[in-house]
Amino acid sequence: MKCRICGAKLRKEGDICKSCYEEYCKEEALEKDVNEIYKVKGKYILSFQLIRYFEWILLILFILVAFLAQYQVASGILFLILSVILFKIVLSFEKQKALHTTCTFYDKKVVWQYKDRKKTLAYSDIKNVTYYQGFFQKLFKIADVQFHPEGGTYLVGGFELKNIPEFDSKWEKIEEIIISKREK
Repeated sequence: MKCRICGAKLRKEGDICKSCYEEYCKEEALEKDVNEIYKVKGKYILSFQLIRYFEWILLILFILVAFLAQYQVASGILFLILSVILFKIVLSFEKQKALHTTCTFYDKKVVWQYKDRKKTLAYSDIKNVTYYQGFFQKLFKIADVQFHPEGGTYLVGGFELKNIPEFDSKWEKIEEIIISKREK
């Protein structure tokens, strides 16, 4: 007989092997963990977003001036309207991402959620937690936190929470939770 999940050869009668069963039990325990310890949410700051996209705004203005210098006023106005619409869409997306993304710390796991998408990491599966804080983020006292899983990056298997406000105090709390839960 073979395990129906991983295909490993079974010595005894059954559907799944011991390692798949242990993984199932671990996932089941994580799913039942509902004791919320701490919750972190990103923040949308319009002035930070405008500074963040400043190069794009400058580029749009240079292109607009180029149109006007060539006496193509109609083309320049059309370009400006399309640019404003596109920029509004980008800012709207950034706002939605900030308002609907959370990172919740439980007894045994960390859950990242954006609307209906969820990623869960057990504390034992977290290899590293890092933060990124650029120059303008420092001015606005915000930062991005990245959760790196064992055998992966924050992009593959992990997650990132962007623009956390009042970052210094929240980073201390996140570190405290991760360190204390990893030691158990």
